[in-house]
Amino acid sequence: MNLTQLKLFNELARELSFVKVAKLNHISQPAVSVHIKKLEHALGQQLLSRTSQTTQLTPEGVLILEDVKEILRLCENIKVRSNFHQGIMEGHVRVAAIHSVGMYEIGDFLASFMKAFPNIRVHLEYRHSEEIYEHIQKEKIDVGIVAYPQKRPTIEALPFSEDQLVLITGPRHRLAHKKSISLSYIEDEPFIAFGEGIPTRVAIDALLDQHGVEVDIRMTHNNIYTLKKAVEAEVGIAIVPAATVSEEVERGTLKRIKLNCDGTKRPISVIRHARRKGSAPVNLFIERLLAFSRT
Repeated sequence: MNLTQLKLFNELARELSFVKVAKLNHISQPAVSVHIKKLEHALGQQLLSRTSQTTQLTPEGVLILEDVKEILRLCENIKVRSNFHQGIMEGHVRVAAIHSVGMYEIGDFLASFMKAFPNIRVHLEYRHSEEIYEHIQKEKIDVGIVAYPQKRPTIEALPFSEDQLVLITGPRHRLAHKKSISLSYIEDEPFIAFGEGIPTRVAIDALLDQHGVEVDIRMTHNNIYTLKKAVEAEVGIAIVPAATVSEEVERGTLKRIKLNCDGTKRPISVIRHARRKGSAPVNLFIERLLAFSRT
């Protein structure tokens, strides 16, 4: 039994595919099979049940998985601590954020963090909220950043910041000169909305419903950039997080209008797996990120 075998077993438990694990490790599929057979022989147990269609953990595989994860984490931390003792902090941090946060609210933090810790490799990707929760649970990422955090048994949500929902219009719209309005002003207005199921869309729908306001949804899109471009083109108006339109407001291509009602605050949280201890670089990243939000 060796660390390579344990690492491959851990990845197979996550991916449930010998083909994917082989590609991830740049080795052949038969080589992965050989490593797993040697591990099973050393333990005297079958860990994976494999057919032509599926790969699943056996009860014995499920039983040892948590210990395997802990062994791999401890080995990673030994390396990290050894390097840190020599004045070097290194490792990897996998982060996934929703577009409206990742593109507009953590750029300055990432620049400063990577400058302070050049040997920590940060991989950032943009995903929808549900994907971020799933990837945290499957340990495909270490850190997630989402809006309107949901309570889930295996997820720990750490408050990060709070944004404000605002109305945006094109510069020639009839409301463009307004500094603030009540929601009744946008009754039956052509509207650009986030896609259904997006937490910010759910919150906006609830806000409109609470005030008895109906809008004429002309277009939906999950990407904040595309949504803003549609408003710039005067296809309709939209309600978006304030931080996402600062550049356009400064350029004069969009107008940002305050909404005079309750319920416009949008909470943002950093999420991580509640039952897994993060590596030293991951914990450092989260600590610095939360401290950044308080400055």
